Amino acid sequence: MAQLHRWTGLLLGWLLFVIFLTGTLSFFRQELTLWMQPERPFIVEPISSSIALEQAHRYLQQTAPEASFWTITLPGSRDPLLDVSWRGPDGRGQALLNPADGERVDVRDTRSGDFFYRFHFQLHYLPVLFARYLVGIAAMMMLIALITGVITHKKIFKDFFTFRWGKGQRSWLDAHNGFSVLALPFHLMITYTGLVTLMMLYIPWGVEKAFPEREQRQHLITDVFAFLPAEPGSGERASMLPWSELLAKAETHWQGAELGQVQIANPGDRNAKILLQAHSDQQDISGVSGHPPFMVLNAVTGELLREKVSAPAYDSYGVLLGLHLGRFADWPGRWLYVLLGGAGCGMLATGLILWTNKRRKKADHSRIGLALVDTLNVATLSGFPVALLGLFWLNRILPNTMPARADWEIHGLFMVWLLTFVHAVIRPRTQAWREQWWLAGVLLLGLPVLNLVTTDRGGLTAWMNGDWLYVGFDIASFMMAALAFRFARQEQTA
Repeated sequence: MAQLHRWTGLLLGWLLFVIFLTGTLSFFRQELTLWMQPERPFIVEPISSSIALEQAHRYLQQTAPEASFWTITLPGSRDPLLDVSWRGPDGRGQALLNPADGERVDVRDTRSGDFFYRFHFQLHYLPVLFARYLVGIAAMMMLIALITGVITHKKIFKDFFTFRWGKGQRSWLDAHNGFSVLALPFHLMITYTGLVTLMMLYIPWGVEKAFPEREQRQHLITDVFAFLPAEPGSGERASMLPWSELLAKAETHWQGAELGQVQIANPGDRNAKILLQAHSDQQDISGVSGHPPFMVLNAVTGELLREKVSAPAYDSYGVLLGLHLGRFADWPGRWLYVLLGGAGCGMLATGLILWTNKRRKKADHSRIGLALVDTLNVATLSGFPVALLGLFWLNRILPNTMPARADWEIHGLFMVWLLTFVHAVIRPRTQAWREQWWLAGVLLLGLPVLNLVTTDRGGLTAWMNGDWLYVGFDIASFMMAALAFRFARQEQTA
């Protein structure tokens, strides 16, 4: 069990650290998007759903009247703008609208917080299916490492309350035990539910046996997910029911829950269908489920065509998905998710450092293998955070008119990460570790200054306007800078 724990933790430990770190950041996915697009107006007063829908409908009628599919994402507590998209014979399009006046808001091209969310389960530059299988293998190794760690840890509760500061190897082991035990239920939950969310990709045979026909599997998807299949229109024009009536139907059916997203197939056609989905962060209507309720109506007559199916298997899957995504959580809940995710990063980091420290004392151990692990430790545990900070800096530095700007933000992240690897190769291990964490601290301290210089939403302006997202980002940057400087002074060795 000890050997299994050691090697499952080591072989893909660096990938797991990257997955855990980006997954932890994705719990604040919407907030990171707002910071990375400072052109978004600061909206204090919420706009009613009926007014927002009218503004979105008016814009779509003017911009994409011939489109066969419209999607409207309404403002929520974490994102105050309207998000509209469409597809049709002329291609696809998307726009952000101010819900107060319906005017388009032009923002910089960036992958924003969605990059962290996508990266943590499908990586980047790799074929999507291959990347998801790789992440699944890493998650399974993580689950095995957690279980074997519990089996081999005889003093799991005693060691939780033990930490010997400044004792070299002993301190790293105490830190590893502390991080592991502190958030063990969370680690087990987040790893297992991560595997479950993609279970039909990893183990598709059960679904294929139960639903051998493609049409049956498609029906299964439409029962669980808010998905409106594309269907041909009739060619006859007809007016949709007023938004107020559609909203009333949804809110009555959901016992007052607010509308979150609208999908319309064949708008303006006699066979138009409309899908109404509740906000995903309303605990009173969906609990912790990652699948909020939805209903499909005939957009002309208002007839209910179908709604989300409630069944034990569907509901169990929705709860596991919701636990993994954490969308149900309020502000304290999301911060708890972030702190426990950070503990996961600490557990992985201290485990990787412990492996090298133990083997450095053995003269018969392969020096080449040890040097490789040392280099990967520095380039991942300190280098990847530096690369992520490079992404935030590039978000403010790159010109807004730059072609393929969003892609170059991501290219820049990986170029910085490659440089940290080269730096870890050419510099002595301890010096590389210190220098990269010092660089991380300087970049963190500079972010609020850079934001103040390049936007009008930083410093005292944000404080005076009550723009607490930007104020909070500055405070978090200063706190993380202090932590980075502390890491820079911490020796990796015994």
